[in-house]
Amino acid sequence: MQPAIRLLVLASLAVAPLIQTNTYWQHVFGVALIGAILALGLQLLVGMAGLLSLGQAAFYGIGAYISAALTMRFGVPFILAFLIAGVVTAITSLLLVPIVKLPSSSLAVATLGFNIIVYLILLNEDWATGGSFGLLDVPPPHIFGYELTTERDVYFLCLAVLVLVYLGLDRLVHSRFGRALRAISQDEDAARACGISIIRYKSKCFLVAAFTAGLAGSLYAHHARYLNPNDFTFNKSIEILIMVVVGGLGSLPGAVMGAIVIVLMPEFLRSSGELRLILFGFLVVVLMGVSRGGLAGLAPLLTQRMARLRSSASAKSAEPGEIKS
Repeated sequence: MQPAIRLLVLASLAVAPLIQTNTYWQHVFGVALIGAILALGLQLLVGMAGLLSLGQAAFYGIGAYISAALTMRFGVPFILAFLIAGVVTAITSLLLVPIVKLPSSSLAVATLGFNIIVYLILLNEDWATGGSFGLLDVPPPHIFGYELTTERDVYFLCLAVLVLVYLGLDRLVHSRFGRALRAISQDEDAARACGISIIRYKSKCFLVAAFTAGLAGSLYAHHARYLNPNDFTFNKSIEILIMVVVGGLGSLPGAVMGAIVIVLMPEFLRSSGELRLILFGFLVVVLMGVSRGGLAGLAPLLTQRMARLRSSASAKSAEPGEIKS
């Protein structure tokens, strides 16, 4: 995606809460940005390394509950709890090291099992998570003594984290690490022959994806102010995967756009009542049918078609002159 388009998207995100002053929509916009952070982490796994993971919601939940517990029960400042949530969630991903060498389909099932285990822990360990009642009255973010109580303030916090995560992953993707991931996704045997440690790079990829999910979970906990285990089920992992696929596999800007569309589209269709989910599914299918590269592939596709139309129009306009001469 061209830098000008990226700047346009960033500018649109920056002015969105200023144009739309309704607090409900500002809250939804914030949720969309958190979804974009989740999608960026999963893009690294699925789009770059070719690792089909269905457990991203588990890391999301771990980060959310750790951050909420640290601030509520131990009085840890938000920024410190935010970072600890990301680090601890990343360390938790090391539990998946034994399964990273599995083929894609088996890995998907294994990560699904991990998601179910984490969900059951969140649901049944009342002493730590509040069980089915969840955690109430999670404090809002405090940054340098300033309490972010309005939806707009929290939105800009989410936007700042999204930009930092995007820049970090973009730098990572274009580094030796990113090139190694692409090599692994294309041909593991050839990558191994080139001296690339398959298990080590896959484990690091899970580590980074879990870290970003933990940060997103921390933001969600202090944004929603209430946590429930049902927010981190298998369905959430599927939703995050849909964000990545709709946005375009292998594209970081696509992951951001996919998350925003998947979060906002059902809200725009809410007036449709019971048909809302049907229309939502239909629009997703149509979008994927129009562009195999997802939203990230729409811009080049439209550019090519416009160029063809211009060339055909110029050819037709030149025909009369040629005949006359």
